[in-house]
Amino acid sequence: MSLIGVLLYLLGHQNLIFPAALSGAISSALSMAGGEWLSESDSGLGASCVMGAATGFGAVLPALPYAVATGTAALVSSVVICAGIGVLVALMRTGRSRLRALAETGAVLALIFAVVLMCGLFLPGSAA
Repeated sequence: MSLIGVLLYLLGHQNLIFPAALSGAISSALSMAGGEWLSESDSGLGASCVMGAATGFGAVLPALPYAVATGTAALVSSVVICAGIGVLVALMRTGRSRLRALAETGAVLALIFAVVLMCGLFLPGSAA
């Protein structure tokens, strides 16, 4: 969900969604990996790279449909990808029931979507 705001903001300029998301995913991945490594956690360089890769893929996957399509097909595909990522993240969470993990993850994603959508209503040039 780290770049969902970019996707929503650029819905009126769909040819820009994938390039913007790709560049954002690369910078997010490198920033997350570097930040994790610099945090002096005991996880090590390998875990930092995994964190960066997960961030990068998670950021670019929802925009991937816009590399090959536009309109409703791309939007629906993007929503399905976001939902799939949300389910995957929820199922990977430990220490709680699957239903609770799905509910909590879904609530966080819905909150992010709502905040991003509200921001889009006030930013100039947004498709929201």
